[in-house]
Amino acid sequence: MKLLFIFTGGTIGSTAHRGTISTDTKKPYLLLETYKSIYGLDFEYDVAEPYTALSENNTGDTLRLLMKSVGEALRTGYDGIVVTHGTDTLQYSAAALSYAFADCKIPICLVSSNYPIEKKKANGIPNLRGAIRFITEVGTPGVWVTYRNRNENLRVHRGTRLQASTTFSDRVESVFDSYYGEFCDEEPFAYNQKYAESPDALPPFGALQLPESCREILVVEPYPGKVYPPIAEDVRYILHAAYHSGTINTESGETKRFFTEVQRRGLSAFLLSDNFPLISVCRPEQNL
Repeated sequence: MKLLFIFTGGTIGSTAHRGTISTDTKKPYLLLETYKSIYGLDFEYDVAEPYTALSENNTGDTLRLLMKSVGEALRTGYDGIVVTHGTDTLQYSAAALSYAFADCKIPICLVSSNYPIEKKKANGIPNLRGAIRFITEVGTPGVWVTYRNRNENLRVHRGTRLQASTTFSDRVESVFDSYYGEFCDEEPFAYNQKYAESPDALPPFGALQLPESCREILVVEPYPGKVYPPIAEDVRYILHAAYHSGTINTESGETKRFFTEVQRRGLSAFLLSDNFPLISVCRPEQNL
């Protein structure tokens, strides 16, 4: 068994000092040494570090570097890949890798930590343990996130189903609670009987040459009294979040002005909600 560890920074690769958290180039190796002191290392491994950053600072550049590193590793013959990553943008990297390498033949597990690993309440080592156990004991190909919420079993989440983390919370969850399965202590992996999959609608696109910023997509969040932003010339798609019931304010003059402009320019707009993950609300060929 041979694994590749791809270190990218994040809290799991950071040190807390005088009230601040910053990346630490020595921390990835401390992570492995700490894991080894508890569980041992009964496998071979290599290490790669395509970049080091707190995940809130990730851009298209860092996603490109990560996809390039994973793509190269998939051609090298590893039995599994572990990517250490921060929680702030974990869902974006997990989704990007999932769509890029949907046809991979090995497990790719993203691992993070709610606190620097030297803190007693940090879950970085348990999350790493879950990733290594999933690769070595279960081995289902694909992109996964292993994470243990407080007072819960460690769960394995499909990379495309990860829900954005809630502000002021360190929980990681799948949309509709559709996690793949879980480990309870050292018991065998327990599959979630409610988990189901549909065939992929798009073929894997591999590592992309992403620019630093995405200027073609405008993301809009609703709130009472919202003033809509101007639509830049480069924008082609609108992703409009919704309230929990899948609604937005359709009576507001602001809303009407905004979508009239969307239609006039022939842009595509999509409504995002918990109940209906993606609904087209305005395409170039549609009327408002």
